[in-house]
Amino acid sequence: MHIAVLAKVVPDYEVPSADFELTGNRAHGRYTRMIGLYDENAIETGVQLKEAYKAKLTIISYGKTEDVSVLRKAIAMGGDALHLVLGESDDPFVIAENLKMAIDRLGDVDLVLAGQQSADMDRGVVHSILAGMLRWPFLPQISRIQSEGDSWMVAQAHENGIRRLEFSGKGVLSITSIPENVPRIPVVRAIFAAKKKPVEKIEGIPGTSMAVDEVSVEIPKMESVCEFLPLEDMADTAKLLLSKLREARYL
Repeated sequence: MHIAVLAKVVPDYEVPSADFELTGNRAHGRYTRMIGLYDENAIETGVQLKEAYKAKLTIISYGKTEDVSVLRKAIAMGGDALHLVLGESDDPFVIAENLKMAIDRLGDVDLVLAGQQSADMDRGVVHSILAGMLRWPFLPQISRIQSEGDSWMVAQAHENGIRRLEFSGKGVLSITSIPENVPRIPVVRAIFAAKKKPVEKIEGIPGTSMAVDEVSVEIPKMESVCEFLPLEDMADTAKLLLSKLREARYL
């Protein structure tokens, strides 16, 4: 069994919106780079499948050479190999086409896992486009995966419950976050070992861009108003607070 996990290196997604800055319609280069949050859930899911079924686990990413140092965390978590397709496009069709190239080169991939959505563009479409290019089934928002002989049993998380699905053969799954796939913290020994593992760098291809032009990118302006209430009488203050909350339709 061979499992591939797609991982993307993104700007720090924990930067407060008030401190966030754009340059050239993208996050400023000064922000720390890290693996996307949902991608780490997918990596953890892949590692658990590797441990349960003695599978081979390959990490595939599309990005820049400097992303390698960040992506080594995925190896330290339990990945066996890292393949980086070199490119700088933000176009989901171009990214998917490059990822497909890497998967085709591997040749024996049975299952592709990806985070539910990236932590920078937040589109959540690359994995579905990739599945279409591969002509494999695509199942989104997967929380649990179990192998049943030649079939896969998966649980799809919805707002109001769980939907259980079964499919045979190869597939692309987007992984959502649940308590059971919280990313593990690599031990020091694994971190040092990951630094010594070779990385296969693949020259990217131009691909075919989506027929959509990006007009603008804006950061929402966050405005806050602070009002101090009198404290002479706590009962009156509480009534005033409730009144204001109801007027503002918070209650």
